[in-house]
Amino acid sequence: MRRLLKVTLLLALAVGLFGAYRYVAAQESQLGLDRVRINLPTFDPQTSVEPDSVDMNHVLERTYIANGNMGTFIAASTNVQIGPQVTVVCPGATGTCTIQADMWVQNGGGIDKKENQNDICLEVDGALSSGCPYTTGETPIDGGFVQSSSSQSISGIATGDHTVQTYFSTYYGAQVNYYNSTYRVYKP
Repeated sequence: MRRLLKVTLLLALAVGLFGAYRYVAAQESQLGLDRVRINLPTFDPQTSVEPDSVDMNHVLERTYIANGNMGTFIAASTNVQIGPQVTVVCPGATGTCTIQADMWVQNGGGIDKKENQNDICLEVDGALSSGCPYTTGETPIDGGFVQSSSSQSISGIATGDHTVQTYFSTYYGAQVNYYNSTYRVYKP
């Protein structure tokens, strides 16, 4: 008799668990939470060109941060250094590095001109990154401030010491206050 009671209880538990599972699955289905199978992309070197997103691994070697408050008015169409020039190191005796910069500059201050576009550029060893200036935003005309930002990188940098600098300009000029530049050195 005890054995029959144990079997009955186990069977009742199994049926209860299965019922609860089906109930939850039905609720997910009604809420549009159906599980969808995602097919990951494949790469066949015989028939495909390697996608741009597949790149060699870069290892972060060093990070440098420059930030502060300039509190300075920048004249129209003038490239101005933002923050200090920073010396970064591409380590090793051989190979190259990639220098990547995330830069933001708070700017504004009431220039009553529409389309007061601003640019943020990365300079490495005295040369602006290719394609610079990059239009990063528009300085507001209502006296308010915005944070314009840009992320840029330069690859193929030789080993050794290099200088990096953030530059900022606006078409009609603007007040520049807070800034932050985070420079990262990667080794492929």
